[in-house]
Amino acid sequence: MNNYSFVIPCFNCANFIKKKIWKLEKKLKKNKAKYELILVDDGSLDNTLQILTQISLKKKNIKVVKNKNNIGKSYSTIKGIKKSKYKNVILIDCDLPYFKSLEKIIKSLNEDNDLVIINRRIKGSNLEQKKINIYQILRFIIGSIIAFLNLKILNLKVTGGDSQAGLKGFKKIKNFNNLDFVSKKFFFDLELILIYSKKKLKIKSIRTDYTIPSASTIKILNFSKNFVILTEYFKIIKKYKER
Repeated sequence: MNNYSFVIPCFNCANFIKKKIWKLEKKLKKNKAKYELILVDDGSLDNTLQILTQISLKKKNIKVVKNKNNIGKSYSTIKGIKKSKYKNVILIDCDLPYFKSLEKIIKSLNEDNDLVIINRRIKGSNLEQKKINIYQILRFIIGSIIAFLNLKILNLKVTGGDSQAGLKGFKKIKNFNNLDFVSKKFFFDLELILIYSKKKLKIKSIRTDYTIPSASTIKILNFSKNFVILTEYFKIIKKYKER
């Protein structure tokens, strides 16, 4: 089994992060993986940073990186990757989404794949919830629109156009830390896929059972924040759209 750097952006997750880290470590130890955890606190307003610091003091393979202010998930992810020491990097959100698929990500990364992503829009993926609220419906619609734009405007080489699921694994390419990413807030995942596609690297999609979160730091009715997200997306279109 190879070595892995897990990069985990964290924001206001004090009430569950300790249990999630324990759960992740238990899984990795069971599979006898050699790993490091890089926990990036993105200017949390609760005591997330204190909890992460306490955990890291007890474990040599856990690093804590902090942002003085809340900058964004993409910025935090990139910052964490630059601190990673292994070629194999796995990105996972701090609430451990798609956790049942983690072993599939690791296995596929060990095979001849450069980037492995969870894809909720390929055949075999299944929405587990029977009932969803209005917020979840709106979130699903927005995700569908982004996926459509990914396919039609950016010509994303991913079935269904799904780029934003919170679990991915990739092999760092040469000079990865010198890559210039547009995204600071939300679309690092999309940029990563676009860059690896343009370099004609091998990308694999993993089907999964999934749920739609009923809450998020991204508020659909927060128009000022959504404007920032849309602006960032259009910057990505400007940079990566095929001419």
